[in-house]
Amino acid sequence: MGAWQAGATPPPALAVEDPKNLHHWSPWVRAAVFDAEVMSRLGFGTEGASKHVMRVWHLEIQPQAGSPPTATYQPLVSLKRPTEAIFLKQLNLVNDHADLRPDRASEILEQMSNPGAFFSSIVFLHPDRNPYTMELIATALRLANVVEMRVKHALACRRPVELSPKIQPMVLTPAHGSLPSGHATEAFASAAVLWTLLRTAHPTHYGKEVFGQMLMRTAARIAINRTVAGVHFPVDSVAGAMLGLTLGHYFARRCAALNGYEAWSFDGSAYPAKADFNWHTLFDTTLPQQIAAAPYVVSAGAQPLASSSPALEWLWTRALKEWS
Repeated sequence: MGAWQAGATPPPALAVEDPKNLHHWSPWVRAAVFDAEVMSRLGFGTEGASKHVMRVWHLEIQPQAGSPPTATYQPLVSLKRPTEAIFLKQLNLVNDHADLRPDRASEILEQMSNPGAFFSSIVFLHPDRNPYTMELIATALRLANVVEMRVKHALACRRPVELSPKIQPMVLTPAHGSLPSGHATEAFASAAVLWTLLRTAHPTHYGKEVFGQMLMRTAARIAINRTVAGVHFPVDSVAGAMLGLTLGHYFARRCAALNGYEAWSFDGSAYPAKADFNWHTLFDTTLPQQIAAAPYVVSAGAQPLASSSPALEWLWTRALKEWS
């Protein structure tokens, strides 16, 4: 090995706060950076115990040279809890869905741990082929999980098994609130991000409505399977799908450095007690965009999105190249 000699010519120092450095880091390190970019821009708050509403806010930050940045909270999404009477009537639908258990059992068990794999049957999505797309979707899923769990905690809706001993779920009921459905939230967030990415990368091919239809149908099947399993009411899936679509489009627009996003609200107290889950009341693949085709879902309007995230833009750009 010889005697120690210090390097004569050190390599140049890496630039500070430069997204180009991200390719040097391990995927788990990048995930931590992306999570900091996403979660640091969220706020949560209720309107008091009697109103049963949980609001999620986007924190818009504008840097000021030599001074602390200015910060403003803007509406992102709000959810109001259904009444107990609505949940009780929804039990009939949960019981009706149980007839599908023999047909859906293998799907339900697989979707307990890996529901996202079902989207690879719609588009050629593989970790060896699309590693940055997988990182992008994983980041969106972590965003969805944080928001859904915070909302579940706030609204504290009981599960079907707590309202009737005859539901007999075919899987262990998760130990957290029922509304919104986490599977619905994460599935629809994934579908929204993935189709937005694909349409941006190759609009003439992936912009065809059939891709959106199939991605949304897959997300809906994942959501409905949780009612078949006996762990969710249909209204849980409606709230989760609205939340997932809102978060997915918000996340994609942050990554793509677009100028704004649309805020949405869900009023569970206005949900028809006998109504099943129908994703077509929430999203129109011909437009394609979220819609308010039912009184329990309302747009809260366009919101500005001026601040950028170079780290998220770096991830989005690399994911786009995997499909271009």
